[in-house]
Parts: sequence; C-alpha cells; structure tokens
Amino acid sequence: MRVVLVYNNASGGKYTLAKLRQLCRDNNITITYSFTVRQLGSPKLAQLVRRGVIIMAVGGDGTMNSVARLMIDSPSLLLPLPGGTLNHFVRDLGMKGSLEELLSHSDKTKETTIDVGYVNEELFLNNSSLGLYPFTLLDRKRSNPLVTKWAAALYAGIRQLIVFRRQSMIIDGVKLRSPFVFVGNNRYNITSSLIPQRTKLTAGVLTVIVASSASRWRLVRAGINVMRGTVSHLDDFTVQTRKSVVVYTHASQLPVSFDGEVKYVSSPFTYSSRPKSLRVLVIK
Repeated sequence: MRVVLVYNNASGGKYTLAKLRQLCRDNNITITYSFTVRQLGSPKLAQLVRRGVIIMAVGGDGTMNSVARLMIDSPSLLLPLPGGTLNHFVRDLGMKGSLEELLSHSDKTKETTIDVGYVNEELFLNNSSLGLYPFTLLDRKRSNPLVTKWAAALYAGIRQLIVFRRQSMIIDGVKLRSPFVFVGNNRYNITSSLIPQRTKLTAGVLTVIVASSASRWRLVRAGINVMRGTVSHLDDFTVQTRKSVVVYTHASQLPVSFDGEVKYVSSPFTYSSRPKSLRVLVIK
C-alpha cells in the first residue's frame, strides 16, 4: 500500500515521523510524502488530494477533522488511525486496538463513503455543541500548561457547572433556555452511557439533543440517570433525528465545539448533514 502520511506528533499518542516510518516499513506500507498538521495548507498536499491518493492520518479527532476538510468530495481516501487521546472517529468506524495492532492488519481493508456534518461553514465528523462543553474547552485552554489535560478538563467542567449558563435560544420557532445543545453526525444513542454512542455513519441525519435542565442539580441528576440507562424517563433532554436544524441565540456569537476543538461562530447556527461526502478506508 502506498500512502501520503499526515501526522500530529503533539497528539496524545506522540508518534514521531521516524517511528511511523518504521511501523509502515514493518507492515509493507510505503510513505510517498509526509506532512505534519501544521503543513495542511501545503499546495503539494492539495494537489495530491485532487489527484486521488490514500491519506493516512495519525492523530486525534481534531487531526481527523482538519484532514477531512481537505478531502470532502475528492477522489482521495482517508485512512484514519488512532494517535490521539480518545480517537472517537476511528472507534466509531469499527477499528479497535492500537495503531500498531491496526497496521498489522492493513492488508485487510474496505472502502466506504460516510456522511459529515456542518455548523454554518464548520465541518464536524463526530459532533458539535453549544453551551456547557464549548465554554469548558475555552476554560481548559486557559489553564496552567503545567496542569495535566485531564485535571484541567475536570477543573473547567466543575467551574462551568458552578457558573451554569443557560443560553436563550429559538429552535423551530420555540423559545427556550438550555445549558447545552448537542448535535451529532448521524445516529447516536444516549440511553446507556453518559457519552452518546454513535450507531451509524451513513444515515444522512443528525442527532439533536437539547438539555432543558433548569438547575445545576437537575443537570447533574440527569447525567447520573443517563449513566444508569434511564434517560428515557426524564424530561431533562429532548432527542430528535433531523436532516438539519437552525438554532437562533440572543448572543450574536457563541463558542461552538466541533470534534473537540472550539471556535467562536456567528448566530444563527445552521446545522446540516452532508451525506456520502467523505471516502474512507477502514482496516477490518
């Protein structure tokens, strides 16, 4: 197999170029070109993507998002491999195990074409959120660099629960106040885990979850019940499957998360599914 490598050695996996080259050699994979995530604007990479190549991306969900933006509706194939902390996208494609384990089975692959989501002009492969989570990400980015990532995330999450912002929104003509809105690319199940679990990547829909908790305690209680698998008995969430949804907010801009990254985006927030837009190579 011949691939173009895009890697992020700053991700949780910390794979160096030398290590990746050795792993590929050991598994009969030839790297024709290599780029770091800081070189995604390279004209040469854009030329290769237009030509039609296999892009082997090693990194976390943020890396996959950045690479996918270059590849939408192109003839190239994305081969995503885990090199970050959580690697939700790789796992949801059904690829379990470490990078080393997956490469050892790289002779068994299948091609598929999956859907992506958009919020305004911002692409997301996994999900996007308004409210609690984006503000938590902003808090985490401002934390002391000497503090570990997980400690910073915990502190930021607790702080945002204390602040407990409820944004004024209009969805489908209905005015409401919500601590967060979650929009997932394709079908998600929230009845058995605190973290929504994706069940499909090719249905051409979005999963829209709106929290209606009016207090910190109700939001925490709802989270506990989700972990117990009893969320369907609560009125603290509404869950819908949609092809698109528009969220209007009183604020002209809000931080929006997509695949673990955060950016200020202007209201209204137009969420839409773009079916069969990304060609992916999956290791069986």
